[in-house]
Amino acid sequence: MKARKFLIFIIILVLLLLTFFGMNSINAIDNLAYVVSMGFDIKDSGKLELSFQIAIPSGSSGSSSSDSSQSSDSIINSVECNTLESGINLVNSYLGKKLNLSHCKAIVFSEEIAAKGIGEYLYTLVNNIEIRPTCNVIISRCNAKYFLNNSKPMLEQLSSKYYEVSSTSERSTGYTSDTTLQEFFSSMTDTFGEAYAILGSVNDGINTGSDAGTSGNTDNENISSETPIDTQKNIETLGVAVFKGDKLVGELNGLESIAQLIIKNDLKDATLSIPSPFESTNFIDLYIEKSKSNSKVNLPNGSPYISSNIEISARIISMSDDYKYLDEQTIEVVEQYASNYIKSFITDFVYKTSKEFKSDISCFGRYAVTKFPTWNDWKDYNWLENYQNAFFNIDVNVDVKSRYLIIDT
Repeated sequence: MKARKFLIFIIILVLLLLTFFGMNSINAIDNLAYVVSMGFDIKDSGKLELSFQIAIPSGSSGSSSSDSSQSSDSIINSVECNTLESGINLVNSYLGKKLNLSHCKAIVFSEEIAAKGIGEYLYTLVNNIEIRPTCNVIISRCNAKYFLNNSKPMLEQLSSKYYEVSSTSERSTGYTSDTTLQEFFSSMTDTFGEAYAILGSVNDGINTGSDAGTSGNTDNENISSETPIDTQKNIETLGVAVFKGDKLVGELNGLESIAQLIIKNDLKDATLSIPSPFESTNFIDLYIEKSKSNSKVNLPNGSPYISSNIEISARIISMSDDYKYLDEQTIEVVEQYASNYIKSFITDFVYKTSKEFKSDISCFGRYAVTKFPTWNDWKDYNWLENYQNAFFNIDVNVDVKSRYLIIDT
């Protein structure tokens, strides 16, 4: 009896070992090519062009060809194909390795392909068990392949880490909205709001002359590829790409991105440059530490009436020398001016999304759904189409913390 149990144990152990070594031989690290990012473009022929940024193993010099380009730690390979899966198979046959998407940090769509609709690609990506739902979705104002080719880490050792830092700059600036694949797909398929993504492009470092920064009146109003930064050619993420359904319908600059984050209660902190109420040629920099937005939706005569009460806590971090010693009356002037200024650009933002884009990227639908007794009533109302009929009442109150100001002694 003991001998039989021992024999069964040996057989099971042998089978487990064979299974382990068999799988190891197929999926060994040496047999995999790790994708850092991938890009989607549409060719003139209408076919899909896929680009893969592949990490170069340590100690490898990589490879090059007429259809690829190389940076310090990665190489770009592109393929013209009909579908994502067929493109992956074609690249696998060329590399002699299996592409692995489990470390992909960014999925980049060109504006051209995004305007045509990216639903079919999103469903395929979400169904791929290798792709993490936390990877970022970026809409490039230029060709996606060109975007990947110009991704050159400057302050990071690895391209994968570079994408993480670049796409999450909203945590310190508010100039874009950090959007993951999971969040984008959920917004694209639900009934409460529309999808949006990080807006990116390539900064070629030439917008530094007299026309620099003409995309906006203040530093906050710039957009990707138009910032007045003197640097080597590299990618940047600044602004928000607005979708209706699975199609790109517009883009927002840095100031409008801040407005969206405030409305959604997603703003962590940001520095806002506003015109000075004392001198028309000067600016005051406000550091926004905290913001809270309370929104309500009513439906008089069937049209949405949306009201938002916004409380903002801020402190002054730079201003004209003539006003560095501030009294309480001057602080009140700054608070009132800042409140009106922020109210103005947030009001412009919500009307732009409603009337021009017809896209509820602020997800006001989550407040409107409470007005309907049943789910069928909500679906029949069709919020995403009725959002274009909305009217808004925005109220902003800015509290400037005077204890941070320089005190005249």
